[in-house]
Amino acid sequence: MVEDKVFVSDSDVPAFNELKTVQIAALLAKRNGGAIDLYKLVKLIYLIDRHGLETSGDLVTFDRPYNMNHGPIMTNTYNLARGKEKGQYWSNYFLYSPQPDFIVKLKKDDVGYGELSDREIRWVNEVFDRFGRMTFSQLKRHTHSLPEYEEVEGTSERISWTELFNATGWEGEDLRLIKEEMRVIRFYDKLVG
Repeated sequence: MVEDKVFVSDSDVPAFNELKTVQIAALLAKRNGGAIDLYKLVKLIYLIDRHGLETSGDLVTFDRPYNMNHGPIMTNTYNLARGKEKGQYWSNYFLYSPQPDFIVKLKKDDVGYGELSDREIRWVNEVFDRFGRMTFSQLKRHTHSLPEYEEVEGTSERISWTELFNATGWEGEDLRLIKEEMRVIRFYDKLVG
């Protein structure tokens, strides 16, 4: 028997969690000496969410994935870091300097990590240990090799949730269960608002 294709849409996925993302970015910046290249940061956060999916079917930031010329990234994080979106937390903890090197610098060291589980902190460290010392070119090459990456011409293109979950090994009944768990989280988040 062939299983029905399970589709995951934005309405199935909880809202972007800026505070968790700030805490992850702070951990990455600290591991990198207090500052980190913008493009490396957004790629590492993408890889952390992807690692969570591969490991247990769990997203960490619920940020929206996009393909760009230099590989997949998380778009809300990218826009917050560049000051293109105003978040509730980001600008309290980070400075961005586009010239000369696109550096995101941690300006306060009191972020805390209370939103992150021990497992999620472990994922941050595992991803940094594996990818954090790569050059931009090496990271680009790696992310271009991921099955969900598609070449884009000078712009960005959304990676569908279904495509990302399938690329990390989730489909059929397993994906249906993950989708239901995410809907519960989304409903709870709306209740506690």
